[in-house]
Amino acid sequence: MALALDGLVLLVVGLSLFWNLGAAPIRDTNEALYAAIALAMTHGGSWIIPHLNGVPYIEKPPLLYWLMSLSFDAFGVGGWQARLPDAAAAWLTAAGCIAFGRAVAAPIAGRFAALVTGTALGYVLIARTMLFDPLMVFFWLSALAMLTLAVQRRQRGWLRAAAVAVALATLTKGPVALLLLGLIAVVHLVAAPGDWKRGTLLRFYLDPWAWALFLLTAAPWHLAAMQTLPGFTWFFFVNETIGRFLGTRIPDDFHHGPWWYYGPKLLIGFFQWTPLVLLLAWFAPRLDNAQAATFSARWARNTALVLTVFYSSAGDKGAYYLLPVVPLVAWWLGVRLQQGLQQGGLAAQRLQARLGLGAAAFAVAAVVLWAATLTSHLHAELLRSGLPPAQFDWLPLVVGGVALAALAGAILLRSARLHGGLAVFGLSAVVMTQFSAHLAVAKTADLSQKQVAASMERLLPAQTQWFSWQTFEDHDASLLLYGVRHLQVIDSQSKDLWFGCQQAPWTHTCVSAQTLRQALAEGRPVAVWVSRNRLPAWWRSGLAQGMQTQAFKDSVVFFSLGDTEAE
Repeated sequence: MALALDGLVLLVVGLSLFWNLGAAPIRDTNEALYAAIALAMTHGGSWIIPHLNGVPYIEKPPLLYWLMSLSFDAFGVGGWQARLPDAAAAWLTAAGCIAFGRAVAAPIAGRFAALVTGTALGYVLIARTMLFDPLMVFFWLSALAMLTLAVQRRQRGWLRAAAVAVALATLTKGPVALLLLGLIAVVHLVAAPGDWKRGTLLRFYLDPWAWALFLLTAAPWHLAAMQTLPGFTWFFFVNETIGRFLGTRIPDDFHHGPWWYYGPKLLIGFFQWTPLVLLLAWFAPRLDNAQAATFSARWARNTALVLTVFYSSAGDKGAYYLLPVVPLVAWWLGVRLQQGLQQGGLAAQRLQARLGLGAAAFAVAAVVLWAATLTSHLHAELLRSGLPPAQFDWLPLVVGGVALAALAGAILLRSARLHGGLAVFGLSAVVMTQFSAHLAVAKTADLSQKQVAASMERLLPAQTQWFSWQTFEDHDASLLLYGVRHLQVIDSQSKDLWFGCQQAPWTHTCVSAQTLRQALAEGRPVAVWVSRNRLPAWWRSGLAQGMQTQAFKDSVVFFSLGDTEAE
């Protein structure tokens, strides 16, 4: 029976994460940048120094790129193949919650944490996008779980396994992974050593074999990169790691926000689970025993607090930085839920009934929010914001599906059918993620250059030399995934290409207007992608003279067929 319940949870999580994973186009955001880097590796590029559009790009280590490239080799090049490593990492994180629940005799907590992690809308939408964080979270939480077992059981084998896991997290997102795990260990050492003597616990942490395994796993790539690329040490360790935290990174391409920035982001992260999380936090029994599950729940709670304070104090802020807080809070509350149910009697019945009330509250909130969209003002505002009318017409079906799943889950929960109720409630994520995927398809012209590339492919010869006017990331990078092998950026204002173009000017990625003039003079076929908000500067440059145009929603492509026109 336990295996069947575990399988049900992982099935619901799998539907949320993998169904229609490739429907949305590759977006002109970090998705296009990271997929282009992986594609370059697949086509024979360096696996030591990642390259973006032909120049070195070392903002992050290469493990995600390696996995994406392997996915391309195995399954072909496309959206779902590029997103597969992150989605698989999120699924494995959910599976890890179940495995950890078994390890500490808390299976209900494991399933609850797995369901929240694998179906909370904010978490799932990030996991279905190409970012470093879902993969890093899997390795980092694995390291934290094994560190917890090591300390609780006083077993160095778990500590050494944790060292390998945090090394893989470091190869995913950089030294911050080791820094944060070390910070958690220090907080535990100082504030809550339990029945350890602090000196003994410190010596336990400093196990030489654990540190050797960490270095053997993480150091080779760092040393190879330092030898291969001049400037790597400063940019990667000082500028990218320390400068990003302090808000002094060059160039400044990160998000700022107030100290309370992450409050609303966490609500979006938990989304439909928010009412249940709040009810458990208020009504579930406090942790007051010495069981292994309780020990781990305290670690999870304290870690979530430390991460929130750490990132709230940083100059650089991003919603996905607090991604690990979702499974950590879910585990903490899952243990409290399990202990409440183990008490039995009326208290356990009331706790499940309250969870049913939370599920019903979300269903009602979804219907009320949909009803609000029918008001003329909000209806017009949604359409103005870019919601296609056809997708607006889908809202009743989407809301109906979400509300039905939530209400069915509520009924099961109030009937004391915990696992079935939670699993059915989790299905609301499947409805919402599918709507998100279809919305992304409908808004392809706003999100991606997929349609631009397809249209221009029919007009231009294969040997066309492609240029971009001033911009690159967040604008036209997905052209590299849809048939354009290299973009030369005229008078580049790209912050992502800044370091690479400085270190490798011979790649001719960042060029001047003279390069375009020369290509035109030599009769070569050329195409120049120009964002509509850059058109005034483009017209003033005089480069458009004599070129044909093809207009798109947010851009205009100027092109010349060169000598082929005369033929």
